[in-house]
Amino acid sequence: MGKVYDGFGIDAKVILFLFEKGRVVRRSFQTAGFNYAGAMNALERFETVGITQYEAVGDHRDTVYWSLTEKGKKAAQMLADLDAFIRS
Repeated sequence: MGKVYDGFGIDAKVILFLFEKGRVVRRSFQTAGFNYAGAMNALERFETVGITQYEAVGDHRDTVYWSLTEKGKKAAQMLADLDAFIRS
């Protein structure tokens, strides 16, 4: 018997997490059970291609929020649809 489908890898999971939650503070990834370094690497890679964006706020710009761009929201919708199709 072949491998059972258990969802997407971390890159897609990061996009789907942002799609579900919207704008999130960076520590939310760790709180949600992500490997923090892996999630940050994915977010930074996606930023370079216009899928994610961040905003640093606070007196020392020490609070960082991540969100999807419009392009990222379209990609996330496609991933969510694909995941639902595979699971059906």
